Amino acid sequence: MPPSPALNPLRRVTALVSSRCRLLSSSPLSLARPTNPTTRTTTAIASRTFSTTQPVQTKTIKPHRLPSNLIPPYPYGERRVYKQSNRGLYGSARIRFGNNVAEKHRNKSRRFWRPKVHVKAFYSPALGARVKTRLTLRVLKTIRREGGIENYLLKSKPARLKELGPGGWNLRWLLMQTEAVQRRFNEERVALGLEPREIEDRDDIIQYALDYATPGPLSVRSRATLGEMHTAMAEAFVLGDDALGDLEGIEELSDEAEELLLRELDKAEQTNVKTKKQGVEA
Repeated sequence: MPPSPALNPLRRVTALVSSRCRLLSSSPLSLARPTNPTTRTTTAIASRTFSTTQPVQTKTIKPHRLPSNLIPPYPYGERRVYKQSNRGLYGSARIRFGNNVAEKHRNKSRRFWRPKVHVKAFYSPALGARVKTRLTLRVLKTIRREGGIENYLLKSKPARLKELGPGGWNLRWLLMQTEAVQRRFNEERVALGLEPREIEDRDDIIQYALDYATPGPLSVRSRATLGEMHTAMAEAFVLGDDALGDLEGIEELSDEAEELLLRELDKAEQTNVKTKKQGVEA
C-alpha cells in the first residue's frame, strides 16, 4: 500500500531536524575546520636590480642594404628567376611550378611551390654586429654544420660561392675587411708555405658599411669617411696638362659607348681579315 501524500512533508521535517541535531552534537574543532580546505599560494615578486652600467649596444644589419658602390660585383650575376633570393641566403632553392591532377577526371590546374623561408639573426664576432637575414632551412642546417655564419660565408669553393648569392657575397666581402679574418687568411697562407700579407686597418670602411646598412641617418664618423672617399675620387690622376672639363667637344667615354666602339673595332678587324683572304685566293 503506498504511503499517503500527507506524510511526505512530515518526513521531510524530521529529516531536517535530525541533520541539524547531528551538526550541533559535533565537536567545535570540526566546526572550525573548513570542509574544503584551500591552500594559499604566495607569489614572489621579482625585484629588479639597479645598475648604472649601460647594456652593450649591438647593431643589426641586413646584407642587401650594404653599399654596393664599395663591394665588387657578384661573379655569377644577379638571379633572374625568383629575385627574392638576391636579398637573402636561399642557397639553390627556387620557386617551382607544376600541376594539380584530379583523381577522377584527370583535370590539371596550374600551381607553384615557394621555398619555405625563415628569418634568423646571427652574431658575427669579427664585425661585432648581428646579421639578420632570410634563409632556408637547408642553409640554416649548413650554417650549424660549418660552425657559424662566418665559416659558411668564408668558404671559397665555387659551389659555396654560387649558393651565397648577391646578399651573401656582400656580407662575405665585409667580413674579409676585418682584421680578424685577415689574420685567419694569413695563417692559412703560412700553412700552405706562402708569405703572409700585411694586415690593413679598414675599420673606417667597415663602420661606414655597418652604419649604411642600419636604418637612420649616417653618423659623424661615417659622413667623414664618405667625404674622404668622394675627395679621393675627385682627386683622381688625369693624364695631360689640361683638365677634362676645360676641353671643348670632348666627353668622358661611358661604359656603353666603350662597348659599342669595341664592337665596331672587332667588326672592322673581321672585314679586314676576310678581304685579305679573298685577295690571297684570287
